[in-house]
Amino acid sequence: MSARNDERREAGADEQEHGHPKKPRRSRRWALLVVVLSVAALAWSCVPQGTFSKTPVSKLAIGDAVIAVRLSGGQSWSGLSAPLHDNWIMLLDEQARQKTSLIGERTGGDILWTKNGISYGGPEENYLTTDAGTSVIKGKFWGRYEIQRYGLPDGRTVVVTLSGAGGHRLESIELDGSVEYAETTSTKGDIGLCGSRILLITETEESPRIKSAASAMYTAQSGGDSDQPEALAAVAQLDEINDYEPRVLAVAPKIDGLYSGQTMFACDGDVITMPTIQAADPESAKKTNLPDLKGTMVLQRWDLATGQRTIIPVRDEQGNPIELNRDRNIFRYKGVQVGREYRFISEDGHAFSVDLDSGQGRYLFKYAGPGTGQRTVYQVSETGVYALEDRWADHHVTLAYRPWDGGERREVFSTDKMAGYIEPRSGLIEAGYLREIESFALRPGWDGGAQ
Repeated sequence: MSARNDERREAGADEQEHGHPKKPRRSRRWALLVVVLSVAALAWSCVPQGTFSKTPVSKLAIGDAVIAVRLSGGQSWSGLSAPLHDNWIMLLDEQARQKTSLIGERTGGDILWTKNGISYGGPEENYLTTDAGTSVIKGKFWGRYEIQRYGLPDGRTVVVTLSGAGGHRLESIELDGSVEYAETTSTKGDIGLCGSRILLITETEESPRIKSAASAMYTAQSGGDSDQPEALAAVAQLDEINDYEPRVLAVAPKIDGLYSGQTMFACDGDVITMPTIQAADPESAKKTNLPDLKGTMVLQRWDLATGQRTIIPVRDEQGNPIELNRDRNIFRYKGVQVGREYRFISEDGHAFSVDLDSGQGRYLFKYAGPGTGQRTVYQVSETGVYALEDRWADHHVTLAYRPWDGGERREVFSTDKMAGYIEPRSGLIEAGYLREIESFALRPGWDGGAQ
């Protein structure tokens, strides 16, 4: 059940070879190599900021932008150089004209577009970009790893990050720009938003901080008439914390081999439902990466009003279990609820729909854009999937749309203006780094004519 989220010489020369003194010739070779590397390093040192058009972050404003993109730091082609951690925010209009700002070094980061503006984070601060410009909201913690941003119904934004104590930290950005903090210790698991609550689906083995409270709730729930299981599954509320311990809302005996790896789930009042994989071999699953697990899809349904959990097998129209594996997984999906149906697409582009009541499900499609080589990132609407694609050959970036009902993929717009940021170059010398599109967000209400 854990979101084991799981997103990287020396040289010497002998003085002699076969008894013959060859040091002068080899020294000249090494000297030439040092000169070449020095020239390349000098060229690269000028690349990340000097050749890029950028807007000071304080002057970045929404204007006519319809899409906001976050670029992560770059990995070196050779793998021998330290990665870049500088992150870029890009705002693009319908003609793919862009404005770009550098927001400092960061590992991991989300971007969220709400009615209040575009929310994103830097090394220790949060930013809010509006039509009037960008405001900087100072924070207290440096270098935090961001898991997800959530927009609450009342207009607040909650940022969930990893805490230094093996738990979660919540930064609640209030409407007046102030920040409220809450932190847990020793908690892991799947997280999501339900109403105004940030919830954690976990187990007492991976979240020992809640073990005592979960055990007490289970004893009360069972009336003390049954033996206490060694391990419990539980739902806890991360935004309601007492002494670093989140409030436990529901408990059930742990089921071996249940895994998911999510940052969202379906929500109906006090009922949350999350697509999950039931591993075929629970023991070997403990040593397997989540996207590579083999098993079948089930729904975990938790009723927070009664504290009860139900496991619903997901079956196709012929009554067969929906098989999951490396080539068809549900890891870190983006999902949307449409009536009583939940539609979602995994990080690897596998799209599904499932009835939340009956458990009847469908495998819809595997998303694939032409010529894409890097990770494609997704956003979803009730009618379909938006994909931001990076074409490997020339880093031409395309926003495309594909309906859930199986219609054809169609392009919303394309641009070649992001290529220099994704793969920095200096003159004829390739800089040797490659950035990824980390995340993107669409202006609320804009569909680009795709729907």
